[in-house]
Amino acid sequence: MIVSGCGLLHAWSSWHVDEPEFGTIFLVLELSASQAACCVFPHIPNTSSCAMIAQLSVLLLTGALTAVALPTSSPAKRADPKAVFAHVIVGNTYNYTPDKWASDISLASSKAIDAFTMNVGSNDWQPARVLDAYNAAQQVAPNFKLSISLDMNSLACATVADGQYIIDNFITPFKSHPNRYLYSNKMFLSTFAGQWCTFGQASAPAGWKWLIQNSGTSIYFIPNLQIGDATLLSTTWNFIDGFKLWNAWPKTAADNTQWADDAWWLQNSPGKGYLTLVSPWFFIHRAGGDPAINNRYLRGDNFEYRQRWQQLIDHRDSLPFVEVATWNDYGESHYIGPMTGLWPDDVKYITVNNDHQAWADYTWYYATWWKSGAAPTIATDRVYMWARPHPKNAAICSNDGVGAVLNADWADDLLYISLFLKSPAQAYCYSGSNNSGTKDLNAGVNEFTIPLAVGGVGCTITRNGVTLINYNPTDFTYTTSPSVCNLNAWTGLLRG
Repeated sequence: MIVSGCGLLHAWSSWHVDEPEFGTIFLVLELSASQAACCVFPHIPNTSSCAMIAQLSVLLLTGALTAVALPTSSPAKRADPKAVFAHVIVGNTYNYTPDKWASDISLASSKAIDAFTMNVGSNDWQPARVLDAYNAAQQVAPNFKLSISLDMNSLACATVADGQYIIDNFITPFKSHPNRYLYSNKMFLSTFAGQWCTFGQASAPAGWKWLIQNSGTSIYFIPNLQIGDATLLSTTWNFIDGFKLWNAWPKTAADNTQWADDAWWLQNSPGKGYLTLVSPWFFIHRAGGDPAINNRYLRGDNFEYRQRWQQLIDHRDSLPFVEVATWNDYGESHYIGPMTGLWPDDVKYITVNNDHQAWADYTWYYATWWKSGAAPTIATDRVYMWARPHPKNAAICSNDGVGAVLNADWADDLLYISLFLKSPAQAYCYSGSNNSGTKDLNAGVNEFTIPLAVGGVGCTITRNGVTLINYNPTDFTYTTSPSVCNLNAWTGLLRG
């Protein structure tokens, strides 16, 4: 199989296909230096130009397409305490005050999130926002922790001075802070990319060793190295403590496929920590840059968020940590926190009606299950709903000057309904002129869909003839003639 072109070098470092003669194999895409220089990784916030990754690791630039067999043995069972992180784009928090941080941290803590992963870049104001967040946690949630994730597509990393800037601004101020996240009694430090960073040393591995050794504290280093070849974790990069894989979404229209990649990397990182991701949504529609990066949809349909959590629950013995992508990445539409930060001016698909906090509440159930190993008791009846405001093939998404949304055909034009019931009940839900009829439902989590139709949505829950919930939200209307291309989601929640 021959694969070419920057458009196929996505956030993930490997692809897998099923071959009848070989079982499941992985295809690792590696490009020449001239090809890779024009690529932009899809999950880099606000990426719009090839210059963002002008420096790529020579480890990726071999010009080969490698097939790697999927390991068949099970990952080692781990007895680690479990931690759920939420990824925070500090670059979207310029307007944050200590009170805003306190509010976000209190909310996240109430949703079974244990720590914020603070994705930091090169803006000179970001260290102050990070310090505000750490101090806010100390005041309102002493058990809530924070860690630093160095966004190496933003931070400079070619010289010793670049490394010293990182140490001075993102390690030294927090190395003794009571709300720093520790693992194995070491300060937790992750990255986004950075496999090319030398910090004035002879190679990238030598550069990161230098930074760790000169940090002034013990570091648990768990980078997101986009290296393609997992065997390098036990050779070139054998000094790292763990590995982080940005693996939240399916790569195709097929559901529930992410774990195959996790299993491969886990098998190739024995004895190391492993951090993978879970996310409810992905949509970006921005002009400029590579449209395969800045104008696309990744499948969040068919209750994908729950499916991914279920994967992680099923394999919880192998996972010491999980990270939710994200708390506040508005530009890629996968935020679960409040819409109190800032997003790019050219983003028109973020509106007051695209609140995702229902997903934060939904996260509590599955995060708690993953951490404890047992499904939580449902003590309160709840209705969760989510949908897009217009059809996936709406004309505006092809003629607004940005271009047709890549992978839009992966989406389904459905209203998603998840009912959490403490005992059996009946439900009647609708979207416009379409409805579910009256459904007899069991205690627990009940999922179903309704084809979207013009108009509003709603659900009524009754038990023993008594109406418990009558939810008719006023902040969502489905239309077939939108004026803005918006495959971002609306989410809704009402408790009984």
